[in-house]
Amino acid sequence: MKQRILMGVLLAVLFLIPFKIGGHVFTYLTLALALIGFYEFSSIIKIRKFGTKWFVGSLGVILLFSPLLFGGTSQFQIRVLLALVIFFITTTIFNKGFSIEKAGTVLIGVLYLGFGFESLAEARIEKGVIWTFVVLLTIWSTDSGAYFIGKKFGKHKLAAAISPNKTIEGATGGIITALVIGFALHSILDAYQSYVHALAITLVVSIAGQVGDLVESGLKRHYGVKDSGNIFPGHGGVLDRLDSWIFVFLGLKLIGVL
Repeated sequence: MKQRILMGVLLAVLFLIPFKIGGHVFTYLTLALALIGFYEFSSIIKIRKFGTKWFVGSLGVILLFSPLLFGGTSQFQIRVLLALVIFFITTTIFNKGFSIEKAGTVLIGVLYLGFGFESLAEARIEKGVIWTFVVLLTIWSTDSGAYFIGKKFGKHKLAAAISPNKTIEGATGGIITALVIGFALHSILDAYQSYVHALAITLVVSIAGQVGDLVESGLKRHYGVKDSGNIFPGHGGVLDRLDSWIFVFLGLKLIGVL
């Protein structure tokens, strides 16, 4: 437990320094997290490391960051996606061990991690340090509220086949906790346009974060994996720690907040 706490503090510091600096420093950090996440994802779905498909997938993740790193456009991102689709589908023709299902799974991983972490970096650039920090604290408060309230009052399973320990009471408690923290932070930091805006953003963040956690749990359960990686001693891998973040910032981009 002591090692876990110390590692958690160290990870927080290593993240918050680039986060405060912002700009390309934070963007490169998020890109590194995306690539580590894709490495873990590849391990989970059993794609050969440093093989052609792994390399192309990693390159795809990098190119999805092009608007932030190289001044690329959304049209360039669309071309990258089309190229990836063509490559992975074509690969199934010449490789009997690489099915359409596996090709689709790799593509999902590239999109999920590339756009997810790119959206986090975009939020820091477009919305600023306070707004993005409040969103991250809302995710944390959701996780904490869901854990403690679920542990105390949880009776009805939320998704028993995927994550047996999660309950409807815990999920509801996570949302309520997030709303309390979200309104408090808005009152102190004036993070949002209004309390109505704070309510809407907080609900999206809290719900999307919990869905993201369930999605990653479902992925690991499907492939019989306990942790996505061990890069963070006592905390697992990037996907274990940041699964909620990915879905949250994808969700915020989807509804046009980013």
